[in-house]
Amino acid sequence: MSAYLRSLKQIFLFSLPIIAGQLGQMLFGIGDIIVAGRYSTEVLSALGIATAIFSPFLLIGTGITFAISPLKAKMIAQHKNVDALPGTTLLLALITGAVLSLLVVAAGFCVPLMGFEHPIERLVFDYLIICSVSLLPVMVFQVLKENLQAMEKTLFANGLILFFNLVNLAANVFFIFSLDLGIVGAAIATTLSRTLMALALYAHAVHVLNINRQVCVSTMLFIIRKGLPIGLNGLLVGLIFSLVTVLTGKMSVTASAANNILINVSSLTYMIPYALAGAASVKIARAHGNRDVAKITSYALATLSLGLLSASVMGLLFYAVPEKILALATGDPQVIQYGATLFFVGAIYQIPDAIQVTIQGCLRGIEITFRPMVYIFVGIWAVGFPAGCFFAYAKGMEAAGLWMGMAVGLTAVAIVNATLFIRVLWKHRDTSGAGNQCLQTCLETRG
Repeated sequence: MSAYLRSLKQIFLFSLPIIAGQLGQMLFGIGDIIVAGRYSTEVLSALGIATAIFSPFLLIGTGITFAISPLKAKMIAQHKNVDALPGTTLLLALITGAVLSLLVVAAGFCVPLMGFEHPIERLVFDYLIICSVSLLPVMVFQVLKENLQAMEKTLFANGLILFFNLVNLAANVFFIFSLDLGIVGAAIATTLSRTLMALALYAHAVHVLNINRQVCVSTMLFIIRKGLPIGLNGLLVGLIFSLVTVLTGKMSVTASAANNILINVSSLTYMIPYALAGAASVKIARAHGNRDVAKITSYALATLSLGLLSASVMGLLFYAVPEKILALATGDPQVIQYGATLFFVGAIYQIPDAIQVTIQGCLRGIEITFRPMVYIFVGIWAVGFPAGCFFAYAKGMEAAGLWMGMAVGLTAVAIVNATLFIRVLWKHRDTSGAGNQCLQTCLETRG
């Protein structure tokens, strides 16, 4: 029990700055929307569409970087030389950032094919073309942040995210209103904030990391192989929410408004287990490097406990005071009444979502990333979405039915991920000292 409590304390303290940073990332978008909404409805609408188009590329890029901190933490635990990692990952950031930027530009030129009204079409195009450049500093910031996180240095990078929320807000006001640039101003503010944030972290990292010109191609390919499934995992989840938003928008204005509120609130609550998963991946990777199955198990249980605790608290709030939460975003009594039922299902959804994402972090720590991506695809698209359509249309539950389907799908994902994790540890548990070698052999053959 004492080992479990120590792990609980370590995961909790380690994850706090990461949670703050993740919430800060969410607030970036909220700040843009608040300022743009006060400028014009057209700009607000175009910004929402442009962000929806831009986000998948951002998810893939940042997802790739999530493989860096577990790899580096494991190498540190094994006393391996990590001098080539900063240079290798920075080159990876520049390559992937450039590729993703070009893809966003290509997506911008495809906007006319999407059937938007001409004024909206032009605004979306302008935002995407300018913001495409910001993927380069985003990727640089992310790889530096992951390198530092592997060393359990999280305060500065995550503190920067919170500080630059204020910079981004001020820049939005200046460019959008003072210079009257509209959505172009929003794009410039976002790109400028991301660039300054990356430069500030680089200036700090130079004194902490051994940044040099050493590059290891095999390490870069390993990070891409392990990180790309993480990025695609996030993309699959993001796409299902986009689809639910579209389908709910065709039901009624009330259903659409209530659904959008629940999505935004759930996105904020999701950041807690999501950050816990990031902390667990590093701690478990260190234990994996030391071939310490007991510590891997202890960290996993601690992470799952904290994830369930946060989900239970948020779920209880969703269930007990949905009207008060909804009233923060709307004064429409119909939306509040409809949303109260929707938030009840949202409360149920919190639990399987927290379980599956924290276990994914644990699996990431032992370098298993491909199977969780497959399980997410099957769980939410082959199980959850059909179940959601059944509840929504056959049973007349509308938006609540779609969320119920996602809860069913994520429950299936949580079960299979947990089964995979337990099976790997149980089969190769350390009973005589030889089990650790078996564990290493097994993990090297899994994905």
